[in-house]
Amino acid sequence: MKISVALIVYNGAKYLRTQLDSILAQTHKVDEIIVCDDASYDNTKEILDEYKKNNPNLFFFHYNNQNIGPTKNIEKAIQACTGDIIILADQDDYWETNRVNRIVKWFEQNPTMNGVFTNGSLINSKGELDNKYGLWDAMSFPYKTIKSKNELNNNLKLYINTVENSVTGATLAIRNNLAFLKQPFPIIKNLVHDRWLAINLAENNSLGILDNKLIRYRIHSAQAIGGMTKNIEKYIELNANLLEGIPNINNSITSFKDLRYILNKIEINLEIQNEILKIETKDFDNTNYIFILKNKHKIYLEYGFEKWPIFSRLRKFKKLFIA
Repeated sequence: MKISVALIVYNGAKYLRTQLDSILAQTHKVDEIIVCDDASYDNTKEILDEYKKNNPNLFFFHYNNQNIGPTKNIEKAIQACTGDIIILADQDDYWETNRVNRIVKWFEQNPTMNGVFTNGSLINSKGELDNKYGLWDAMSFPYKTIKSKNELNNNLKLYINTVENSVTGATLAIRNNLAFLKQPFPIIKNLVHDRWLAINLAENNSLGILDNKLIRYRIHSAQAIGGMTKNIEKYIELNANLLEGIPNINNSITSFKDLRYILNKIEINLEIQNEILKIETKDFDNTNYIFILKNKHKIYLEYGFEKWPIFSRLRKFKKLFIA
């Protein structure tokens, strides 16, 4: 089983050596590391050239003449991979030494599955571990709620499409035989490439989940996509509430601010799903998610007008005014 690493970089010099060294230190060695640099202007190229010199048959670089953004850059990196399994990587994280070994074993044990994502530890800009929270906590991912349900796959699918992305690309590994990987990745407002990959895998019932912390995910001010650092438990509860679609469940909505968070999330997801609906090359039907989101929007709006009528009217007026 040939293993590829798809790594995209942009002005990543500060933490790049740490990430590359952790990939090289894997107990199960990878076969190629594809790096796509998105027109960096720091000394990223010099660092990459140094690693290429020491590992000429392992590193393969693609330098963009102009910045194309993370979605198109990861599309380019993935499509350049030649391995059977592609493991995604961010420029500023750190891999535990058993990451590749654990992922390879998972694919061997799950031959019908096409992708898997994992949990991760959190580190700060200095590399210090967060001993209280993990990556899924920072993403407000209610894993315990989803895991406790009878149909894990269906609830994971519902969560990714109608609540929030639970798949951090830096924790994802995929088989390199999937048709959608060869198609252009869509550019849709608020839709990150991680989520596009996750939706396609989940819709084909081939997305697995591993509750192992196989990377150290760095939270810092310069990253493209981060995670929650405050009120983590609260937002996990709110996302679980939205998954259920019952406003008063567990009494998690205690203020109009909570309700506004949920309504904003529903409206963003509706915009995303309506744009996905227009993609002719997709091999799944997302009309049911649009119906679910519209229904939830109606339920939460009615709950808001009953509970906080003045704030709800003000929000409605503001929405009309902005529109």
